Amino acid sequence: MSAGSVLPGSVSTGHEPPNASSKTSLATAKRTLTYLVDPTNPSAAPTRFRTRALLRTFRYLAIFIFWRVVRYAKYAATGALIAAASGTVIGSMVTGVGFIAAPPTIFAGTGVGLLWGIAKFGWRRATRRTQRRHVDEHSDPRADERADAAGGRDEEEIRAPRADPW
Repeated sequence: MSAGSVLPGSVSTGHEPPNASSKTSLATAKRTLTYLVDPTNPSAAPTRFRTRALLRTFRYLAIFIFWRVVRYAKYAATGALIAAASGTVIGSMVTGVGFIAAPPTIFAGTGVGLLWGIAKFGWRRATRRTQRRHVDEHSDPRADERADAAGGRDEEEIRAPRADPW
């Protein structure tokens, strides 16, 4: 029944009662939103596999886009901070820090990353060697005591050539 055709003797208020399909649509929408928030909840899962797959895909896509936006926002904030610091007296005194902290091109970023990786590898290797050397020196305390008691004759003595003063 349309709003223009009113039966004689009936009063029209302008508002029609909601039909049953709108109630189920609202319940379905609530259930799908609940499934989007928590897909492990079996009571909120849609009955059709295609709908579940579509909602799951939409959820993962939304999470991916959100974290990508957060990532780019961090890049923008870092760039803004470096640009602000570069405009000060400290930025004019230390000009190369901005290049290292936020490289301007892909090749510069690759170079800085490669240099950082090589330095990190070298630093770790050097610390492992020094730690290993300290462990190997005093690994057997009894042998150290025997060597001290023997007067240190275990090691070869290095003698300089004899120099006669006359």
